[in-house]
Amino acid sequence: MSSAIVTKLNKEDVVKDVVKDLALELLGDLSVSYAAANDIQLGNAMAMEATQSAPAVTFTPFDRSQLAAGDKLALLMTDPDAPSRTEHKWSEVCHYIATDIPVEYGPGGEIAISGKGTVRNNYIGPGPPKNSGYHRYVFLLCKQPEGVDSATFTKVENIISWGYGTPGAGAYDYIKQNGLHLIGANYFMVENTTVDFNYDA
Repeated sequence: MSSAIVTKLNKEDVVKDVVKDLALELLGDLSVSYAAANDIQLGNAMAMEATQSAPAVTFTPFDRSQLAAGDKLALLMTDPDAPSRTEHKWSEVCHYIATDIPVEYGPGGEIAISGKGTVRNNYIGPGPPKNSGYHRYVFLLCKQPEGVDSATFTKVENIISWGYGTPGAGAYDYIKQNGLHLIGANYFMVENTTVDFNYDA
């Protein structure tokens, strides 16, 4: 199952551009659903206006024994295509961070992710520059290191390049710096052909 997910991540170079050399041990299906749109399906296009409110997110492990009741999870969302797929001066843009999500199984074997844990950076809906092509919006679910207080995790105070000050920096650096282990991923794409945003406002 994980190989099928990786194949779809590779279709739009998500592994190459976002995951890079991180250990990619996918432990289950990361489901992301927006109320005003279809579910995210590893690379499908979504309407920008349908993705402005935070989605419902669940994680269904392939094997429940791989996550224990005491484990904590972190959910990240990033845009590696800012301002475009070929120009990365603002990349990556941080769109969401939540930590300390508990491993609590529902009746269908799923773990509720949205609405759980501690929100470190509030959800920001996609807002790519007009006519900048499709942007990839990538959700990454990580297992937190055991015994580490998430209050010590890097504080992302600037969403541009996740505050690292280097174009192209982002979720990869956050995961590495905080000792997170990537266990789930999903993504969708948004193109803006109508709205002129003022990013300096």
